[in-house]
Amino acid sequence: MGVAVALFAAMLATHAPRIFARTQLRLRALLARHPSLRFNFDHSVYPATSFNFGPATVCIDHTDAENDACNWCHVVALGTYDCSKGGHAVFPDLKLVVRFPPGASMLIPSAILRHGNTPIGPQEKRLSLTQYCAGGLIRWVECGFRTVKTLERESPEEYRKYLAGLEERVRASCALFERVEVPGGSASG
Repeated sequence: MGVAVALFAAMLATHAPRIFARTQLRLRALLARHPSLRFNFDHSVYPATSFNFGPATVCIDHTDAENDACNWCHVVALGTYDCSKGGHAVFPDLKLVVRFPPGASMLIPSAILRHGNTPIGPQEKRLSLTQYCAGGLIRWVECGFRTVKTLERESPEEYRKYLAGLEERVRASCALFERVEVPGGSASG
């Protein structure tokens, strides 16, 4: 599992280096402040992991609103199923269905992009592993290692500054997403 987890972090660092750096910076600060905390896996930039053991894991389309909106979620499809008939990744807002075979992985902004997957056959198995970063952890660091509510109660002036900076933080977060050339010569992102 350690090699796979290191590859997941490498995927994020390669395909979204600014998001990777932002996440790593904030989580290093969190770990420095709370040294007893440990990641689920060595060499991972993701502080949270979910295992869906199936045997036929199907997710209806949803967003993961509690995840960090300026981050990519890493999803791995596992199991034994015919990916030409089921288990496809579905992105309703994009009107997109993608073949997602066992062993494949993808990075998606799960907090802001609706996603799900299609059913598989009755004798097939589909499991998944997902790594992600909760938005609350990022806010905890940004608010001086306390909740937004605690910041409001303990320091009303800092809280007002935090709220006043929200629009700029959103703009800066959006700028972290990379633009990539797609076949046909147009830019996406």
